[in-house]
Amino acid sequence: MGKNLKGITIEIGGDTTQLNKALESVNQKTKSLTGELKGVNSLLKMDPGNVTLLVQKQDILNGAIGETKKKLETLKEAQNQVQEQFDKGEITEEQYRDFQREIVATEKKLESLTDELKE
Repeated sequence: MGKNLKGITIEIGGDTTQLNKALESVNQKTKSLTGELKGVNSLLKMDPGNVTLLVQKQDILNGAIGETKKKLETLKEAQNQVQEQFDKGEITEEQYRDFQREIVATEKKLESLTDELKE
């Protein structure tokens, strides 16, 4: 996710940056946590009662939720700027739709992670 956001420039905290660069760190951390979570889930299939693995899963899920919240906050912060750029014709309709889909996908990912943590 995020790779479709090329060409959209936003200002965060007074700094102007490409949106995909602003999300790069969060996306990398999320990808790493997702990989780690897959490994833990795989081991839990073999040993569902392993307390150490369950604690690790909870920690990883909490980290992934935190990173996904950061990403969603950044996207929400950029939303007005992206709308203005679209209205001015500075970005294409496709870029605007990509941005909107990224917000929806991030919200769904956050919901999914939160549901998994509740289990």
